[in-house]
Amino acid sequence: MSELAPVKQSPRVVFLGMQGNFSVPSLSALLEHGIEVCAVVVPTNSIPGMKKPPIVRKDPPQSPRMALPLMQSVIAPSIVQIAWKHHIPVWEVSTLSHAETFTTLASYEPDIICVSCFSLRLPGKVLALPRLGCLNVHPSLLPANRGPVPVFWTLKEGLSVTGATVHFMEEEMDRGDILAQATLDVPEGIRYMELENLCARLGGTLLAQAVQDVYANCSTRIVQDEAQSSYYSFPSGDDFRVDPLLWSARHLYNFVRGVSGWGEPVEIIQQPQPLFATDAIAYRLKGQKECEAPFRTAMEPPKEIVWVKCRDGFVCIYLLLDE
Repeated sequence: MSELAPVKQSPRVVFLGMQGNFSVPSLSALLEHGIEVCAVVVPTNSIPGMKKPPIVRKDPPQSPRMALPLMQSVIAPSIVQIAWKHHIPVWEVSTLSHAETFTTLASYEPDIICVSCFSLRLPGKVLALPRLGCLNVHPSLLPANRGPVPVFWTLKEGLSVTGATVHFMEEEMDRGDILAQATLDVPEGIRYMELENLCARLGGTLLAQAVQDVYANCSTRIVQDEAQSSYYSFPSGDDFRVDPLLWSARHLYNFVRGVSGWGEPVEIIQQPQPLFATDAIAYRLKGQKECEAPFRTAMEPPKEIVWVKCRDGFVCIYLLLDE
């Protein structure tokens, strides 16, 4: 009688992410929960006019002098640095549909592919590769706010509650049954990156639990309600244009503060000419006492402070003066 094959204690995961901040909590959560991450995949940095191989191994620098900044980067390590620290192979991919890419990923025999902020669409062949499916972390309460930058639209819509969702992936963006979802309050005056980080940390916790549940065959799948769905693409210039008389003061204050790091000022429509807000300082409702202008240090660039009238009050904004 032949011996039984040993039972694996942990699912084998191939992790797809970016070198920005959003992917870090998901990879960290998988590792902290003892889940075997057998490879990390990041998109290739594209250089115009230079042809890149479909997939290439990315190894840590060999020179001690080059490795020093890597060891010192403890404040905000990337998923590449985390992978190298845990001796996980890292692959840069430019074409997911290429046969070489598929063969490389298939060689790891993944049970699950986990995705957390990845710029390339997964073709059907890759989605069908892991025996238990592909899971994605999305920073909204799906099916609402599908698309590439849901945190922007959370701020643009003035939502007071958002969250994170882990779902099975399909070829259509942000579709597939929901496995885990949790809400979080949107703090007043929060910046875009801060809100995205809150969603990322929540999503990482949900992902680790979802992977374990799927592997143990005890997960619950919830079909997304298409009647409740919404999709937003990457914002254009028009999406930074606001009629303040149609917005509440709190909404305008949170939006201007939230997107202040995008490098695109918010255009405040008014006569005789629009104002361009680079940041928001405070807001007050009608009948409330006017706030004093904040103190500005000599190190700050010159700014003009203006109170803008809204539907139910006023918002104090910064205007960057022409040089």
